[in-house]
Amino acid sequence: MTGLIGSELLKLRTVRTWWTVGAAMAGTTLLMASWYCWQATNFMQPFEDYLAGAILTPRQDMSAEQIATMHRLWETQGDVGHIAATIYTSGQAVGLLLAGVLAVLLVTDEYQHRTLTATFLATPRRGRVIAAKLAVVVIASAGLWLVSTVVDLVVGTVFLTSRDVGLQLGSPDVVSAVLLNLAAYVVWGVFGFGLGVLIRNQVIATVTATALYFLTSVVVAFAFRAIHELVIEEDWVLKVQVIIPGVASQIMTTPGELFAGAPAQWTGAVVLVAYGLTAGLVGTVLLRRRDVV
Repeated sequence: MTGLIGSELLKLRTVRTWWTVGAAMAGTTLLMASWYCWQATNFMQPFEDYLAGAILTPRQDMSAEQIATMHRLWETQGDVGHIAATIYTSGQAVGLLLAGVLAVLLVTDEYQHRTLTATFLATPRRGRVIAAKLAVVVIASAGLWLVSTVVDLVVGTVFLTSRDVGLQLGSPDVVSAVLLNLAAYVVWGVFGFGLGVLIRNQVIATVTATALYFLTSVVVAFAFRAIHELVIEEDWVLKVQVIIPGVASQIMTTPGELFAGAPAQWTGAVVLVAYGLTAGLVGTVLLRRRDVV
């Protein structure tokens, strides 16, 4: 089994896909972490300074309710633990997609270059090959998470040290956010594996993964918000959107609430893991039974 995993890792290392995706992961993480640091400076100001910079309306023209709302936002977003958790998980918006796409490419490359038949001829027990591929998907996804997290730690260390607030690495909220982020990378990798087996065409599978991640989140969020505002003014309408994989991963990895009334993080985790397990199971069954040409 170790030899099979080593063989699959060799396939991954000898193609440019891994290095391209890894570089993209590092670059996007650096940009997003820097942007979050800039955002955090606004919330780390005294409230009066934050209010003056965030709202163009003079304070005397604002209602007490508006000021109270802004104060709650300032308190929540300005919490040092929340800021640290957000910075240390920067890059996930693109990183989770990259994990899914990389897994798609790992599977569809075999179909595209017609090497899967040779692999199964060399190792007739398909279950072992599939297990090795899944192991490499998990390793590759964790590798992307590691690249992102290292960049985040460097940027976060510089920023938080400059603010003299401590690195917050021992905070339960920070540790939980980082570990949930790792879980999300792995689950999206397994989801991409199943998608790559289900849709053999590399381009179509990649576009489908991207659509499921980005478009469903945006479109579904808008649709559920419209239904809540115009048709059914019940909180459960907003909460039920957690069944969409893109939304589930955002809820799972966002420190605090993704939106007012959002389900707990563990709810997103359960939904996302269910998608990952289903995709992995379907992919395994298809690879074991389907003819490879």
